[in-house]
Amino acid sequence: MLCLSRSGLLSVSLVLGAQVLKPCVACVRSHSGVCAMTAQGALAARCIIDAHLHIWSNGFAPYPWVAAPPAELQATATAESLLKAARSAGVTGALIVQPANHKFDHSYVSAALRAQPHFFRGCCLANPTLPVAEATRELEKLKAEGYVAVRFNPYLFPDGMDSPVGRALYAKAGELNMPVGVMAFGGLPAQLPAIEALLTHSPSTMLIIDHMGFFRQPATGGLLGTDAANDEIAWKGLLTLASRPQVYVKISALFRTSAELPPHRDLQGRVEELLAAFGARRLMWGSDFPFVTIGGNTPSSAATSYEQAVQIPSFWNIPSLDQATMDELMGGTAARLFGFSSATVPA
Repeated sequence: MLCLSRSGLLSVSLVLGAQVLKPCVACVRSHSGVCAMTAQGALAARCIIDAHLHIWSNGFAPYPWVAAPPAELQATATAESLLKAARSAGVTGALIVQPANHKFDHSYVSAALRAQPHFFRGCCLANPTLPVAEATRELEKLKAEGYVAVRFNPYLFPDGMDSPVGRALYAKAGELNMPVGVMAFGGLPAQLPAIEALLTHSPSTMLIIDHMGFFRQPATGGLLGTDAANDEIAWKGLLTLASRPQVYVKISALFRTSAELPPHRDLQGRVEELLAAFGARRLMWGSDFPFVTIGGNTPSSAATSYEQAVQIPSFWNIPSLDQATMDELMGGTAARLFGFSSATVPA
């Protein structure tokens, strides 16, 4: 198993033995003089689990798209592409979040789960457009197919998440031990009343807030400086959820939440606040592959390779982000929450 330690990333020199290493884009952009490198032969010290990524087909039968992905990503987000990138990055497990491109057709992701049951876990997409009984039966079916979590896209709920179908799906997820991830793409404040209601209605269901609550809007990614705005009301709302022990947060899609180029050092204070409020065991890192490779929903200067995206947290200088805390952020929390027991990079 190939894992990368924080100290190892920061200390590997330009040449490891006879192997010449490629600098991380963050070093190039920051001109910091501190370079984090990767190599296939780096010493294994940490299991890295990507808690948020997507894959989709090439669009052809038997897995057609419901909606086409960005042109730049139409041929680069297959399961095979992701596995190749994972081998280079030292990632040892990944949670596939059902992509919008396939919407409620889970057949492509299900095939990937069957093909790589140790490496992949699946987060399905709840279908709130069905009658209540059918919606919960569909969730049970997907659980049986190997999905370990479920995504709530608030914008697909005809009557909002705090509705009969939303409450039924949320409660059923708890019964099935499937954490619910909420994608508040348009901003967290509008979704907080429903989130609070669901947490109260079914307190045993675990809830995950995606992408640090999308506190930076618009959330399309790669919007630097004043091209987007940080919503401090949203941020405070996210922190208030820390009082609920069943709530987790993904420190993910950093290119969507940062006003700076990689390594997104403007997020260091935010991460420190999250660590203080939630603790490391309720936080997890995720790349938002393949969007990270173009830096957003459309190409931007925030783009990095997948291998470089994995390294970014190792550039942060956060007093509370010690070795044990980094281990939780980069894999420990996700391993417990999603049932990774022997995650290995496929040969």
